[in-house]
Amino acid sequence: IWMVPAAGGTPVAMTAEGESSSHPRWSPDGRYLSFLSARDEGQTQVWSLYRGGGEAVQLSDTVQSVNSFEWSPDSSRMLLVLQDPTPQELEAKELGDQYEEKTAPPWVIDRRQFKEDYIGYLDRRRTHIHVLDIESGKISQLTSGDYDDSQPAWSPDGKSIAFTSNRTENPDSNYNTDIWRVSADPEQAPASLVQVTDTEGADSSPAWSPDGKFITHTSVTRPEVIDYAFSHLAVSPSKGGSTRVLTADLDRMIFSPEFTADGGHILFLLEDSGEQNLARIKTGGGEVERLVRGQNVVRAFNQGQESQLVVLVSSPHLPAEIFALRKGKLKQRTFTNHA
Repeated sequence: IWMVPAAGGTPVAMTAEGESSSHPRWSPDGRYLSFLSARDEGQTQVWSLYRGGGEAVQLSDTVQSVNSFEWSPDSSRMLLVLQDPTPQELEAKELGDQYEEKTAPPWVIDRRQFKEDYIGYLDRRRTHIHVLDIESGKISQLTSGDYDDSQPAWSPDGKSIAFTSNRTENPDSNYNTDIWRVSADPEQAPASLVQVTDTEGADSSPAWSPDGKFITHTSVTRPEVIDYAFSHLAVSPSKGGSTRVLTADLDRMIFSPEFTADGGHILFLLEDSGEQNLARIKTGGGEVERLVRGQNVVRAFNQGQESQLVVLVSSPHLPAEIFALRKGKLKQRTFTNHA
C-alpha cells in the first residue's frame, strides 16, 4: 500500500514490502490507515497504521480470514464480513501450536449450487456481517441464517447497516438479492431486520443519502433476460417502501452508486461501448451527466472534502493511474508507469 500527496508527488510505501496488503481505508477521523493482510502465515486480518508513525497493529483476531471491512462514521467500530469458520479452523484456533494438519475430509454437498467461480466447491458455510469494537476488540455478529450477506454500508448516524442478501426460500435457484437494513447494536440486531427493497431482480451495492432517509443501489428490472439484464440506478426509502428507478431509459450497465456530499446528485460508473465513464444524475432523476468520458476506463472514484473527486483511470496507452477531477478537467497525480 502506497500513499501519494494530494497535490501529486512521489508515492511513499506505507506497508512492509515483504507482506501483501490490500483494501486500504482511512478512518473517518483521518488518524489511521487500515488494511487487510495475512502475516506470519496466519489468516487475513485487519491491520492499522497510526498516521503519526509507528508499526502496524493488528485490530481483528478471528478464527477465519476477514473478507472485507468498513469503518463506522465515528471511527470507533468496524464492520467485518466473515464466512462461517470450518471445523479445521476452529480446531486450529483451540489447539494453537498443538494443532496438526490432517487430511481434508471429503466434500459432502447438499445444495443446488455446488460450485462457484474463484471459490470452488460450496458447502453450508455462509457469509455474515459482524461488528468490531475498536477499543475493546470485541466482535459481535449482526446477521445470521442460511444466507450470504455482503456489501455492508453504515448509515450516517452509525445506528444502522444496509447490506445485500438473497433471502428467498431457495437462494441457490435465483439471483434475487435485495437490500436489507439491520441495527448496528448487536443486542437489537436480531429483531431489527428490515427488508428495504422487494423487486424481482437483483438489488445490490447500497449507499446511504447524507440525511439517512434514502439508499441508492443498483437494480435489475428485467431479470427474465438473465445475463443480458442491465443494472439500473435506483433509490429506495431506508425504512422500506417503493423503489424508484432513475435510469430506466438508459440501456447501459451502471456500477458503484454513491450520493454526493450535499445529497443533490448520485455518482456512478457507467459502462458504454468498451469505455467506462464517471457519471452523475440528480437525486430526483433527469439527464445523465458524464463527468469523465472518452476512450478510457474509470475503474474507481472517491469523494473528498468540498466535493473533490479522485478517479482511477486507464486507457489503451496508459495503465491505471490516479487523477484529480477539478472543474471538469483531469490532472494526473501518480506516475507509476511513466518510465
